[in-house]
Amino acid sequence: MHALVLAAVATLAAQDPAPLEIVPLADGVYAAVRPHEPGLMFDANNLLVVNDEDVVVVDSNVSAASTREVIAALRKITTKPVRYVVHTHWHDDHNVGDAAWREAYPGVELVGHPATLEDAPTEGKTNRDGLLAYAPDGIKMLRDALANGTSLAGGAITDEERRSITRDLFLVERYVAEVPTARFLLPTVTVDSKLVLHRGARTIEILAVPGHTRADLAVHLPKEGILATGDLLVAPVPLVGAKSRVKEWSRSLETLAALGPRTILPGHGPIQRDTSYLKLNAELYASIWRQVEAAVARGETLEPVRKGVDLASFKKSIAGDSKLRAVLFDQYVAGPAVAAAYAQAGGK
Repeated sequence: MHALVLAAVATLAAQDPAPLEIVPLADGVYAAVRPHEPGLMFDANNLLVVNDEDVVVVDSNVSAASTREVIAALRKITTKPVRYVVHTHWHDDHNVGDAAWREAYPGVELVGHPATLEDAPTEGKTNRDGLLAYAPDGIKMLRDALANGTSLAGGAITDEERRSITRDLFLVERYVAEVPTARFLLPTVTVDSKLVLHRGARTIEILAVPGHTRADLAVHLPKEGILATGDLLVAPVPLVGAKSRVKEWSRSLETLAALGPRTILPGHGPIQRDTSYLKLNAELYASIWRQVEAAVARGETLEPVRKGVDLASFKKSIAGDSKLRAVLFDQYVAGPAVAAAYAQAGGK
């Protein structure tokens, strides 16, 4: 299977269509982002916090190659060692590059939620195996869409979709080339509620806030008003998993909004300069939970619940007139969020 996947991606471009950008957020604090359209495959944003004597990093990446790009950029900023890499959760797009951090900084501690110790080796491996098994068919589907000029939603492909699919193919190439032989690391420090790091003059708060997974951590710099959310917040289209904790998600986002952040780095997508999008997401998950919980109480089965949950206003606010964003909303919000909420509410 590995050989088949590699053969399928052999002719893809070697250069990232969305090159890494380093964005200063505050004195000694930087975001590592790759501006691009949303898509079906993901690479994480990183927060780089340069302290008096060391560096704290938020999240790794979908490949060691991607993480090495971040390391190279960081070394242009500082020669200080990385002391901690904080994982906002255990999904592959946030941790495949861990070994690259350990190679570059042998003393680095990996910070995660205690549930990561259980979920990453089990559910994480199942997800990974499934993605690798599907990769050849997925690659063919995406390549055919580009070659034939057809949208995944039907009709003609848009320029936005073409750019998105091109980036998806690049990320898949990196992923399938590395993951079968990648070394996956587990947290060496765990946070089940809150951990405050005092790094010289800097205070860094690490908060357990479930939603995207049961193992989510957010990182808050109170003095600088900076918040890194991981996939609790993904822009411009949210990202929900099959086992997301929809019931708690809205409350977690409200907790983060109450911190009063002035700058928010989502797990994927552009930097947010206010809390309006975060609050929209809180309203979205609260609405999903209310509707699904009520349907389960009426004894409805999953398919009628899927058809009955009304997310039209949220889809319009998030997708607008974009065909790509509409497809992604259905794929990564409406479908999995309703199913996850149904399971969490005890639906049969």
